[in-house]
Amino acid sequence: MNLWVKHTVAILLLGFTVQALAKNCIEVRAGIDMGSGTTKIQVSEVNICTKTLGKLLFSQDKPIGFNEDLAESTNNQLSPAIQQQGAAALKELVSAAQKYHPVRITGVATAVFRTAANGPQVIKQFNKQAHISLRVISQAQEAQLGFLSAKAALNNPKIKDTDLLVWDIGGGSMQMTTYQQKNGVKTPEIYLGKLASVSLKDMVIQVLMDKDLKQINSPNPLGPLAAEILRFVNFYARTHVNPQIVQAAKSKKVIGIGGVHGYSIKDQLHPTNNQYTVADLQRVAKDKVNLSDAQLSGDYRATDVTNLLLVEGFMQALNISDVTIVKANLIQGILLQ
Repeated sequence: MNLWVKHTVAILLLGFTVQALAKNCIEVRAGIDMGSGTTKIQVSEVNICTKTLGKLLFSQDKPIGFNEDLAESTNNQLSPAIQQQGAAALKELVSAAQKYHPVRITGVATAVFRTAANGPQVIKQFNKQAHISLRVISQAQEAQLGFLSAKAALNNPKIKDTDLLVWDIGGGSMQMTTYQQKNGVKTPEIYLGKLASVSLKDMVIQVLMDKDLKQINSPNPLGPLAAEILRFVNFYARTHVNPQIVQAAKSKKVIGIGGVHGYSIKDQLHPTNNQYTVADLQRVAKDKVNLSDAQLSGDYRATDVTNLLLVEGFMQALNISDVTIVKANLIQGILLQ
């Protein structure tokens, strides 16, 4: 065998080896984010060698009103009816995901399952019924998982963790997460809030409107109440958000993730380059505060308008100039773990 042939064979063998190694690095995984108002599932290729996400194979979500069910409860427990609805939706999502043959189906359950007295038991039952592995996580874990998901979705190695403030708004909780260098150590700074999409909507109905959630489930049309809601949110943000996050909000790139940003705000504003300002929120809210549910559209119309005011109030209070929406929830982080 001459030298040229040996070199050719060596190159071919090396190519086959690299391809085989690359193929062995790819794993198909499914992740579930079971939130207070929406349950989401994704199936994706994951490069377990480089810890990066590959091709998205499947994605679906279903509105399940766990938070609203708990708000109407007299014993702080999720009702049998909502458990049945949740189990049926979960089985349907998992069945669709299994067509892609994921090697594992894991996920997390968030705010409402931390609050409900029977939350952990409900998740345990869901795991048994759907043959999956969900776990209830703390709000701090949720914040850091959201940051990991946002960073993965950005897919830009030039952006450092210390450049970002990730703002995650769900149905029952809000998290703002950034990282600072302290004595050479990268340290998380986190705001953990209870004012979120469904919790604000329920507060408006119960406190500002003095109505029973069992009687009405939507505050629309808001009308003159809108100004009062905005003042309340602004005051809440100024008095609850910790100084480290307030400072970060002024100087870092703010990334919006979660259901409120990824669906409600994005679908209402249709922002150019997925970036919006307070002026954009005000422009859309000006008309929508006077609309009833019948005049609005979508599965989340009961919270869409108060979501606009929620985000506007926080942006004003924290002097956030603009927010960039990234299509991320907790699932990207779940898939990479």
